[in-house]
Amino acid sequence: MANTTSERHTDILNGYKDGGSRFNDWSREKLGDFTLTDWSWGALNLLWDIDDRFVMPDGVMFGGHIASVADHVAGLTAMTVLSDNKERFRTSRLETNFFRPLMMPLAKIAGRVTNASKTLIHVEADFLNAEDKLAVRINAVQVRRMTG
Repeated sequence: MANTTSERHTDILNGYKDGGSRFNDWSREKLGDFTLTDWSWGALNLLWDIDDRFVMPDGVMFGGHIASVADHVAGLTAMTVLSDNKERFRTSRLETNFFRPLMMPLAKIAGRVTNASKTLIHVEADFLNAEDKLAVRINAVQVRRMTG
């Protein structure tokens, strides 16, 4: 497989990075405000401006919401290694490990593909809290599929 992201997926990721895509609108409404700061083959970095919609009364981010965000991050990261415009993927496994509470105002997220085969994409991502300490690490498996 070539180490080149397809034109379609490059456009999606660059649109997300620019901030004006339908994916930005969807994620802002459903998950929170993310900024894709940079991406390359097999890796990306995001900033998550955490708002109070998903914070419990004690100020800690709800773990189930973090898991939803983890799925989103895993998908964006997997997208970086799709080399054919017709390729898509679906999450088949998502594991979320919590080390510290994640709280407002900001989380830094670094996603990386640990292995990409013909049928599976393994992703790992770290969520760092405002003090740059590891708060959450996720592991996901995405199953590749072709459309059309």
